[in-house]
Amino acid sequence: MLSSSLSRDPVRSARPSTAPLDSPGQLAIVGAVVWLLGVVIHVHALAFLTPLGVALLLVAGVAYLLRPRRQTMYWRGRRIDLDDRAKPTDRLYRVMFRR
Repeated sequence: MLSSSLSRDPVRSARPSTAPLDSPGQLAIVGAVVWLLGVVIHVHALAFLTPLGVALLLVAGVAYLLRPRRQTMYWRGRRIDLDDRAKPTDRLYRVMFRR
């Protein structure tokens, strides 16, 4: 009974992320593509794509600046991430991005 409780992997038992994107870089790529589509295909019905793409690029830039910082150290040859107290911006970041 003791061996079965020790064999659990704590990483796999963690709740999977429901965030739609991995990083702000992906949001920036989506924003750039949307912006380019709005610029290249300049039809009146699709005119909203240009400001939407710029807004996505701005959100990606702000998210990049607000990303959680981690301290990493090595102990007995293993990498350990040290987290201080979680900030409200960290939670907001985790809602949008997995990494």
